[in-house]
Amino acid sequence: MNRRSFLRLLVDGAPLPHYDEILHAAVADAASPAEIADLQAEHTLALQLRDTLEKRHARHEQQRALVECAKELAEDHGDPGTVLNLIVSQAQRLLGCDMAYLSLNEGQATCMRVMVGATSSAWRDVRIPFGTGIGGRVAVTGTPFSTPDYFSDERLTHDPAVDASVKAERQVSIVGVPLRNSTVIGVLFASNRTPGPFSHDAIALLGSFAALATSAIDQAQQRADTDQALMALGKANETLRERTVDAERAVAAHDQSMDIVLRGGGVQEVVTAAGDQLGGVLAIFDEFGAPVAWTPGAPGEVLKAMAAGVPEGTYRATDLVAGTENLGTLVWAPPVQAAEAGDLDRRLLDRAAVVASLLQLFGRNLAAAEARVRGELLDDLLTPNPRTYSSLAERALRIGYQPQKRHAVVVAHIRAENRRSLASVASDLAAARDGLSTVRDGQAVLVIPSDDPSLTARGVSRSMTKRLGSPVTVGAAGPVDDPADLPGAYAEALACANALLRLDRAGAAATAADLGYAGLLLGDGASAGRYVERTLGPVIQHDEQRSTMLMETLETYFATGQSLVASAKRLHIHPNTVTQRLDRVKRLLGVDWNGADHTLEVQLALRLHRLSRDLDA
Repeated sequence: MNRRSFLRLLVDGAPLPHYDEILHAAVADAASPAEIADLQAEHTLALQLRDTLEKRHARHEQQRALVECAKELAEDHGDPGTVLNLIVSQAQRLLGCDMAYLSLNEGQATCMRVMVGATSSAWRDVRIPFGTGIGGRVAVTGTPFSTPDYFSDERLTHDPAVDASVKAERQVSIVGVPLRNSTVIGVLFASNRTPGPFSHDAIALLGSFAALATSAIDQAQQRADTDQALMALGKANETLRERTVDAERAVAAHDQSMDIVLRGGGVQEVVTAAGDQLGGVLAIFDEFGAPVAWTPGAPGEVLKAMAAGVPEGTYRATDLVAGTENLGTLVWAPPVQAAEAGDLDRRLLDRAAVVASLLQLFGRNLAAAEARVRGELLDDLLTPNPRTYSSLAERALRIGYQPQKRHAVVVAHIRAENRRSLASVASDLAAARDGLSTVRDGQAVLVIPSDDPSLTARGVSRSMTKRLGSPVTVGAAGPVDDPADLPGAYAEALACANALLRLDRAGAAATAADLGYAGLLLGDGASAGRYVERTLGPVIQHDEQRSTMLMETLETYFATGQSLVASAKRLHIHPNTVTQRLDRVKRLLGVDWNGADHTLEVQLALRLHRLSRDLDA
């Protein structure tokens, strides 16, 4: 048995039982308990990798299916009824569910329009009052809702007519997501005839498709409205011309948006294209208020004002959402000559927000997957196991990390109540510098290419403090250029971070060289301040109250090898004066302060006191 056996199973896509069969066979031939432990570790790692590959493949297939559905919607130019049928058919195919259906809002109810997978006609002409059932709930709240068992879900308000149609189709588990542009226009459903929850990924996928479907419905309705206007307003040529121009702009914007999605474009392309249609300045800000993309050439002061939302009423903001996830905000500053945004402008802005949300979601999912892979690699690198370094080096190269470079190892600590975004901020910083990051025991660990760990530590502390809005304490070690040295460097960086916390230096950054040997003496959890106070408190208090120089005399006394003459010469005083000051120290600290058992404690306290003052400087 060797590592290739498990790798071959991964390459061949072998069934799960084959992994156990090979493990049992190898364990039977193992020569020692250590070899058995290695085999079991390899088996566990292979199963983890198999699970990761299966999840990644599933996500890839979902995204591929979503893009295929988007392509079909973009190519279809039928009437609204045809578009609705196509949307429902694609939703059923996308989720692989028993049934899919769609309702559109009318007055105070959402009305069933199309259903795929039905076995009866009980659903036709069913009106779901707002607040009733799943459809009425989603129509009112504008947020997705899922139930594993419709009739036993106490969260729902039931209606006899709605329940009768659900029972006729034997529906059990149901999910509904809103179809929205500027408002909720309807609900897209998926259901199964067996109980069981819909996964978070399935709900998010249906929500993303609903965003595309809304654009297709809107576009189809616009085409239908245009056709009716052409027939009914034949004499109003000027009005017809204006509507035609608007429709052409909408079609162009829709086609352009779909083209960006299908080409795998980014949000900057969406902003540029929508800005050409709308004029003025368009910008996308993330959930922290930082600009992500903006109209080329936009003045910095305008972007700053748009991010702050001032002056009030000048800008139009549209939230970027996918399901229940907040992806940021799309903000438009209209041209100076535009008194008020027209209906078409609002639709174009909403469509741009939908496409930007979809692209942001794709990008975020991809970044999250990459961050997990990079974090897992760093966790393995930080585990002292030299036998795995060869395989880890291959994994590192696949994700663009170069372990042979000189790296600084950084440990960042923040108070527990402020750690919500710690992992994502650390991942962003590490990725921007071609490094790796992970979170261990509530602290971020970063490995960043650097020849100056001290400078890197200060930069990371400043950046993370600004992003997280709370002091971030950073310890660093290195540089190292051998993966085998990373565990030791991590331990050293962690000790430095802990030393800073013991010194009550939250928000500071340091390496072992910055702290000296004092940093290594603070790993037992003791407080530096309490230690200094306990050892030299009376002397420090005497100096502060009487403006004496006992602390300076003590430092000089030990620095000159406990020589009275040399101390007097360095302090420019008489040796008798040194003796008098040391007698005062003796009375303050006790007769045994200079004994062999206490000298080291006094010198350490002097060093910690000096270090604390230097850090404050």
